Amino acid sequence: MNARFVSPKELGITLTGKPGAALVDEESYGRLAQFVLQPGEIIVVPGFYAYDEAGNILTFARGGSDITGSILAKGLAADLYENFTDVSWVYAADPGIVDHPRAINTLTYREMRELAYAGFSVFNDEALIPVIEAGIRVNIKNTNQPDAPGTIIAPTKNVQHHHHITGVAAKKGFTALYLHHYLINQEVGFTLKLLQILAKYGVSYEHMPSGIDDLTIIIDENQLTPQIKDQIAAEVRAQIHPDELEWLPDFAIVMVVGEGLYARPDLVARIMVALADAGIEPSVINQGASKIGLMLTVPTAKAAAAVSAIYALSCHKQEAAATK
Repeated sequence: MNARFVSPKELGITLTGKPGAALVDEESYGRLAQFVLQPGEIIVVPGFYAYDEAGNILTFARGGSDITGSILAKGLAADLYENFTDVSWVYAADPGIVDHPRAINTLTYREMRELAYAGFSVFNDEALIPVIEAGIRVNIKNTNQPDAPGTIIAPTKNVQHHHHITGVAAKKGFTALYLHHYLINQEVGFTLKLLQILAKYGVSYEHMPSGIDDLTIIIDENQLTPQIKDQIAAEVRAQIHPDELEWLPDFAIVMVVGEGLYARPDLVARIMVALADAGIEPSVINQGASKIGLMLTVPTAKAAAAVSAIYALSCHKQEAAATK
């Protein structure tokens, strides 16, 4: 094959940030657009890294080769980004939890983002951002079975759904900071003060479900140490004066994802019944206005059982969305 090696530097890809969490400089896309491919030529570009303006090597987050491919697809105005991995499809549930889950033929960008975040390791969730911005379809394919059609990830308008629930995934390793304080809803700046304390210790949050007197901050445990937790709690008590403060450790986030969730008003209730029948009581339930994702928190030990129960529900005939 007429192939040649091209480094990220030759392509004009520059990064900002720090090693392990680099971000592409938007000006990289203009330089990529000027790169000339010869007729019939294949270029081989190493993934996972590039250089900053000073010439230092920076690496992307885990799954960075996916990110490199997505940047190239956008910058070179590709029609399709084929991403080769070790599975032939994206599945509706983790095959390590559910025996022979159904393959997903097509799903939307935002469905894949939700599922990748929640533990679908097939494709890095950050890697979707450049192709989303450019409207480029992604085809997940199997290196060992390259002729298998794989799963297509595409804009919403190009996807027809045959199930209300596209997929269900679980991600372990979360802790919650629970606060109870009367009239939170009337206290201007309450959440701002709390987030400023978290920012001081370099802690970001995943979700923030709340009520009129209660607020829960869900945090990735990897950001916390016993010392940081004690320091955060002390500052929250000193500055915000909650009536109750409690750290809730060792639970998993379960994401139920599907563009068709909104089409069945009773589906959330049916999910709760399925979990109750399995002896599982979610501690947090959160659904955004887009209605494509339902987030639940369950004890880590029950995460796999929760995925199995919800997946079984998604396979019932009454949950199949016959697309005409």
